[in-house]
Amino acid sequence: MSIVTGGGRGIGRAVAVALAESGHPVCVNDTGVGLDGHGPDPVPADGVAEEIRAAGGHALAMAIDARTRPAAEALVAAVHDWMGVTPSVLVHAAGTLRDGMVHKASDEDWSEVLGSHLAVAVELTRALAATVRRERYGRIVYLGGAAGLVGSVGQPAYAVAKAGLFGLTRAVALEMTGRDVCVNYVAPFAFTRMTESIPPATEQLRRYLEAAPAARPHDVAPLVAWLCSPAAAGVSGQIFGARGAEVTLWSQPRPAARFVDQQGWSAASLADLRHRLEPDLAPLESEFDLFGGPPVPVGGAPE
Repeated sequence: MSIVTGGGRGIGRAVAVALAESGHPVCVNDTGVGLDGHGPDPVPADGVAEEIRAAGGHALAMAIDARTRPAAEALVAAVHDWMGVTPSVLVHAAGTLRDGMVHKASDEDWSEVLGSHLAVAVELTRALAATVRRERYGRIVYLGGAAGLVGSVGQPAYAVAKAGLFGLTRAVALEMTGRDVCVNYVAPFAFTRMTESIPPATEQLRRYLEAAPAARPHDVAPLVAWLCSPAAAGVSGQIFGARGAEVTLWSQPRPAARFVDQQGWSAASLADLRHRLEPDLAPLESEFDLFGGPPVPVGGAPE
């Protein structure tokens, strides 16, 4: 039994359909709001649920905004009433976007983006954690983003929210150690309404966005569906990337170098240390610097 937030559009929709095809009864949770969080609409969730049912699957559409504890518990309770069991699988793909430099984004912008990406994940995880811990089985996948791992100019709220999802991944994965409860982070790149909203501010970005349609939402779904399956037992606390025909396993923060001064460090001694730090300092790269070229499309090499 699965809950897919943001299941009415984009990657969330592709994941909901893939899970249903794998035999999961799926709650398609989507408020149907616009990219900026305004204008709720039940149509996207209803449409995906109907699509799943038409294909012979089981689906429930729910438009609850689960960023508060009561709302998350109400969503979980409604799904329990529908199928008679508490969900054991959560895929969090919901999120809104309000771009703005750190000093220009409004309080409302920060609240909206942190709420849709991070608060929903936190509250639904809290609502499900006791059950999956007791039953000793569960799968949680947070759809994060490279921006949360390397940063992104003009998207500080989005980057902070996605970075928070990484922290949540590691914390909950560690808390569930010893059980078949796996918690993972997927940083996808797919051509969605969120990608389309990125302004081509540089020549590098313009060229990349021209090739972006080669990475499709449904290319991400198989990885997420696998992580939600029994076959992924033992894979937890990891960061995966998905882009077109590519699947990547990301490194995670670990000490890169160690220095000891038994007399204690001072500003002067740290200044002297700088030349030894330089080789291990992480460069200020954007996600587009890291990708190293256009997406490889499923079904063939890039043109």
